[in-house]
Amino acid sequence: MLPNYLIEFNGLLFAFQAKFPRDNWTAKFKNDLINDYTFYSSRVEDSKLEYGDTIKFLNNETVRGVNLRSLSAVSEHQFVLNNLIDNINDFDWTEKSILSIHKNLMDSPLAWENDFRPELVGHYRNVPVVGSRQPLFENKEYAPHYNLSVVVPSWLEIFKNQFGHIDNSINEKHLLTRVAFFHNKFLNEIHPFADGNGRVCRIIIGALLMVNNCPPIFPEIISQEQQIEYITTIVDCERDNNNEELIKFLANGMNNYLRMRIES
Repeated sequence: MLPNYLIEFNGLLFAFQAKFPRDNWTAKFKNDLINDYTFYSSRVEDSKLEYGDTIKFLNNETVRGVNLRSLSAVSEHQFVLNNLIDNINDFDWTEKSILSIHKNLMDSPLAWENDFRPELVGHYRNVPVVGSRQPLFENKEYAPHYNLSVVVPSWLEIFKNQFGHIDNSINEKHLLTRVAFFHNKFLNEIHPFADGNGRVCRIIIGALLMVNNCPPIFPEIISQEQQIEYITTIVDCERDNNNEELIKFLANGMNNYLRMRIES
């Protein structure tokens, strides 16, 4: 039995598909979807971003008095996501593809939150990494760096198998159940890169949605409260060893976005 938020997601996705068949998407419509996804994904980690200025910048409009470093990083995110979606039929779960996404995203010093490490662009991290979550939560130590070349390909095979068997009528096989599992495993346990893990993870999710006939959509994150809610949800999943809270968070946020698009 599906929970109500997944039942609602299925209905809204069907209504969206009926109103906006992918073959009829204009360049502007697709661009608006990608820009919104890019902003919400980037806003998760960068509280300096403002929606209006960011969207103007992504649309090549003049923006003054803003943090150009932040906007440049967002632009890289948009470029990589857009390119991935334009070539969606070529998306696969090979190690080469995942490393390529990181390379394309992180090839500029402006994309790095930490010190630029050019030797690690498109490569796994070679040092231990601890996620900084204080003062709200305890810091998080991720998978050991010395066996990532074995761990990541093994998990990619699991992800590939899971996303090859999507059934939105079954809770365990629902698209958002699979997305939440991938998100928490890739980002919150493996964390394979020295920087850019969250953005790589969410870019892949955007592509996976498109592969499964869902537009690239992400819960609206435009405030510190929403940013904290996202992080709290991830921590709750860790504590409970269960992805249900993230599935619910994604579904409720995506439902709001789908409803807004359908009613516009």
